[in-house]
Amino acid sequence: MSAVVQIARFGEQGLIPSRSERFYQNNTEWFFSVRTGLDQGPYPTFSAAREALTQYIDLSLN
Repeated sequence: MSAVVQIARFGEQGLIPSRSERFYQNNTEWFFSVRTGLDQGPYPTFSAAREALTQYIDLSLN
C-alpha cells in the first residue's frame, strides 16, 4: 500500500504532481522503491530500510 504525498519541492510552483511514498511494508518486512524499478529489501525494520536508502543514495552520487 502506498500513500500519496502532496508536498511542493524547493522551487516548485503551480500544481503539485502526484508522488508516492518511497517506503512500504510487506508483512513484517520493509522495502523502498527507486527509479530504476528494482525495489530494495527486505529489511527487518523501517529504520534499517531508511538507513539502506541513505547508503543507496550516497553510492549513487559517487
